[in-house]
Amino acid sequence: MKLFASLGFAAALVLSTAALAGPEGTWKVDGTNPGGDGAYDGTVKVARTGDGVYKVSWKVGDDSFVGTGIGNDDFLSVGYRSGQNFGVALYVRDGKIWQGVWAYDGATDTGTETWSK
Repeated sequence: MKLFASLGFAAALVLSTAALAGPEGTWKVDGTNPGGDGAYDGTVKVARTGDGVYKVSWKVGDDSFVGTGIGNDDFLSVGYRSGQNFGVALYVRDGKIWQGVWAYDGATDTGTETWSK
């Protein structure tokens, strides 16, 4: 009986760790534009493309953004573009969500984003 209890604990530990592992997947995005200039929502897809390298694709309304990120299970730094604009973003894992800040080239303020399942 102790063996089954130990296996159950080990399985729960593995599943809880997997649930918190890395930024891969499809996430709901809630954000604010720089300077508090409005809120937005959409989706973001994150796919691992290499060792610590990710493809990041956002869809917000009619706008699409694509970027390349580097990071691990705790942080993700992304360079991205949309049309002729480019920017940078930095996200950190906060339990089961990811919190981030972002800015376009030449910005004087940052926007914020939260990714949740």
